[in-house]
Amino acid sequence: MDILDPIMTGGLADIFAFVGNFLVLLILAGILFFFALRAGRAMLVSFILALYVGYAFFTVFPYKELFIIGDTALARSVAGVLLFGVFTFFPYMLLRRVSTNGSMRIHALTLGLLALVAGGFVLAIGYQVLDIASLVPLTPSLNALFAPDQYFFWWFLAPLIGIFLVAR
Repeated sequence: MDILDPIMTGGLADIFAFVGNFLVLLILAGILFFFALRAGRAMLVSFILALYVGYAFFTVFPYKELFIIGDTALARSVAGVLLFGVFTFFPYMLLRRVSTNGSMRIHALTLGLLALVAGGFVLAIGYQVLDIASLVPLTPSLNALFAPDQYFFWWFLAPLIGIFLVAR
């Protein structure tokens, strides 16, 4: 039994370190997963598609500088997140009306993976476009996944690939 004690405590410490490093991503993915279970799988797909529309509107909105104001980086981040939320909310409401929940059957494990990549997409938009690092600082592990500019493309593409694979 003395041999197993360091293995068990070391393994448990490794698990806690992993969860601590990816806590923001895991919480966001969990929220999206339970949202999909509660509201329906088609609502998660509608939300993911609304994120793309919200990103497009946010990117081309000519009056961003008038709305994203503040003396601190925190105030500008909050204003950017609110503006992006408005641009995402209205397409979501439209997409929610036209999507049907009964025809989409997604296994819970696949739904969890789709929620995970959608959470990664939300964090990638947050860190690359909305500059939310002042709200939620990156851990070194999340920094390796979301800070490089070349990874933004892959986080941007991952939910679309997930939707394509689960919507057969």
